[in-house]
Amino acid sequence: MIIYFTRHGLTKYNKERRIQGLLDSPLTLEGKVKAKELGTRLKDEGIEVIYSSDQKRAMDSAKIINEALGLDIIADKRLREVSMLSHEGMTWAESVATDPEREDLIMSRPDLFNEGGIYPYRDSREDAEAFIESLMKKDYKKVLVVTHGSKLRVITTVLEGLDLKDTNKVELIKGLSLKIYVYDEGAFKLLHDDKDYDNFV
Repeated sequence: MIIYFTRHGLTKYNKERRIQGLLDSPLTLEGKVKAKELGTRLKDEGIEVIYSSDQKRAMDSAKIINEALGLDIIADKRLREVSMLSHEGMTWAESVATDPEREDLIMSRPDLFNEGGIYPYRDSREDAEAFIESLMKKDYKKVLVVTHGSKLRVITTVLEGLDLKDTNKVELIKGLSLKIYVYDEGAFKLLHDDKDYDNFV
């Protein structure tokens, strides 16, 4: 199986450098145009199905991509973004100013980050593992997965056998860029990485 992973398109909150997490903001015109471009790029790849986070920005991206593909889109809540809890909606600058130690912990030891006994990165890792495990039981040869920036970092730790504490050492992929993995002989191997990165967009 070959899995094409992408991040949703640019949103209003992305442009404002705001933390989205489980919140949503609409795709910008640029986000919509890039989604359409990705659909054209993937049209002849032989992808059989699209899995998407059920959050609106991801589903909207998946639907625009799918205009060129004409496939089933399966919404899966296990692909939702990592929650940033009480700081969702803040700008990154506001978040750091409010609690710089919190930001340092998220970046250095996301496995230990919690608020009120909720451990968002641990929960996200469990969801990612469950999603990948269920996907590998399917008979698809090529699948597109539309998800989120931090969630794709978490998924990468699962695919590459990394520790959860190293999640935020994984490069954050830009919206609608591709990371493509193949599952072969019991392991995932990176086939392609657009290497088109921006920490917030």
